[in-house]
Amino acid sequence: MLGLLQNRAYKRAITGRLNGTTPGVVVPDGGKTERVFNRAMFAAMGKLAKLDGRVTTGEVKYASTIMQLLGLDPLQRQEAIDYFDLGKQSDTDISIFVRDLVSCIGRRSALAYLYLKIQIRLAYVKGDIRLKEKLLLRDIGEQLGFNKAEFLEICSEMQCHVDRKQMRARGFLENAYQILQLEPDVEDGEIRRAYLRLMSRYHPDKLVRENLSEESLKLAQEKSTAIRTAYETVCGFRKIRA
Repeated sequence: MLGLLQNRAYKRAITGRLNGTTPGVVVPDGGKTERVFNRAMFAAMGKLAKLDGRVTTGEVKYASTIMQLLGLDPLQRQEAIDYFDLGKQSDTDISIFVRDLVSCIGRRSALAYLYLKIQIRLAYVKGDIRLKEKLLLRDIGEQLGFNKAEFLEICSEMQCHVDRKQMRARGFLENAYQILQLEPDVEDGEIRRAYLRLMSRYHPDKLVRENLSEESLKLAQEKSTAIRTAYETVCGFRKIRA
């Protein structure tokens, strides 16, 4: 009980940062609670990321985002990276870390819910949650006091979030091809040629010599910016140099 009463200002601060209600609040020193929370957070993330044998750039980026949300300083970030690497080791039992976490933040608390939600969201970074990941997350959820129905509800929420994000990404990519006046199955070499052709037509530096109106030059600037953005989007999707 004493552990639950300690470091309440820290718990309020990171709860507000993680749920988005007070993203810019200063995080006070959390003492033992902060150390236990960070260890449980990033060791579990390392374990989840490594379950399929490979850690992706997306998973590392997501972990880095959580470090920023928690307001970690450089030393704490390095400790978080060390915890992540510890979790990746096959013989690391993260249930011990989660048990210590529960003693500090309590079962079914707002912070426990956010912790579980963050871990589940990580599992979807690769596109879909796998059986091994779901089993591990289910065990974590039970330790935190959440039943199967509650766990599945969070999973469903995260899946909807991923589906919406993928739909937006597909729509953005389709629009990029349209701006470049290209079909999605075009060869890589045609992408830069289309970009250069369109930029030669709409770049304001060229149009200014044609004594166009200020409004026309502004539209040309917007068009050239859209062309550049579309080009970078397609190159990024295909993993080719822009």
